Amino acid sequence: MPQDEGLNLQHIGLIVCKGDACPPGRIAAPTRNLLSRVGPMPGPRGEKVVVDWALSALVGEDGIYWKTKGFDDWKWNADDAERLAFTQWYLDLYLPLGAGTTVLLGSWHTTLAAEIGYAFNPPNYFASRTYAFAATPAKHVGTLVETRLPLAESSGLASVFLGVTGDWNAVDFGSGAGGPSFLFGARWRSPDMRTWFDVETVYGNGEDDFGDVHVENGIAHPRGGGSQFLALSSTDEYLDRVVTSLTLTHAVNERLSLVFEGLYGFQEGGDLAPLPFAITEDSTFYGVNVGFRYQLLPRLYAGARFEAFVDEEAANVLWGGVGAGGGTVYATTLNVTWEALPWVIVRPELKYDAYDGSGHLFAPDRNGMAQHNTQLLGVLNFELRF
Repeated sequence: MPQDEGLNLQHIGLIVCKGDACPPGRIAAPTRNLLSRVGPMPGPRGEKVVVDWALSALVGEDGIYWKTKGFDDWKWNADDAERLAFTQWYLDLYLPLGAGTTVLLGSWHTTLAAEIGYAFNPPNYFASRTYAFAATPAKHVGTLVETRLPLAESSGLASVFLGVTGDWNAVDFGSGAGGPSFLFGARWRSPDMRTWFDVETVYGNGEDDFGDVHVENGIAHPRGGGSQFLALSSTDEYLDRVVTSLTLTHAVNERLSLVFEGLYGFQEGGDLAPLPFAITEDSTFYGVNVGFRYQLLPRLYAGARFEAFVDEEAANVLWGGVGAGGGTVYATTLNVTWEALPWVIVRPELKYDAYDGSGHLFAPDRNGMAQHNTQLLGVLNFELRF
């Protein structure tokens, strides 16, 4: 993507998968009546056990955001701009239990937030991500069980899920009090599948699960993985962290689709502050975003997204780590999606952000002379599917 520093490799990735563990909805129609992390689908319950799987990896500057603490957060490439990350590796099981049940085992992209890393899953219409996305875990390591509810056909389709995982973006349960994190929530689809409603929550211990740092020649380099929040307790006290996401999508007609998302998060403060962005008081963060996608021509779409996000205490290191205080970001994103071929998608995109708060949120200019409260990003996204 073009930047002041020149042409950088955002990432190039590869997904190898089998069956319904593959990205749904575009490559092939699902064969189950329940898809992991996507929810209930029309059709009868499958009558046999199905074992699918997926493995994905990428190389590029985005690699740091998709690493897993304790797995691929290697020291040997911690000071590289372009890094390798194994973004997902899991088994996806379908079991003929109840009205249909799925089990994920391994490492997988989170279900939280509309703009999740599972890039082919509606309603992800944009190449860039929201601030709500930046306030949630990117991935989990553990298990997620989802089961369909036996509703009458006239009541729509519904499912509930429960997951037990390690810390955010990590294979372990952290230090001190430790213990797993829990995912739970529910999904509902209207009988005609035009309206989707999801409520999803992750709860666990937010103490000392920040990503590791590698120091080379006196320079600190984040190794990737871990959470975006640094909360520490001198007595290893359990520090609650909870994030809840509510997503609503609706297809108005065959050409126009709408999406709404609300997100609320809380991090209990610790009593240690070895770095200036450590969280020493209870902190909340929350926001909303709305968007739409409109079909201009058979293979051409236009989209827009509008967002407001508040981090009252700059709890997220992506805020506090660059010198910002608490405040609000307002963002507008516009894009065009061209499905040039069934296996080629081109998405040019513009994103404008404005920060209102104490401090400066966005990076200095290339001469390092000043930080900014606004920024304009241009993205040209290509997807090749085979």
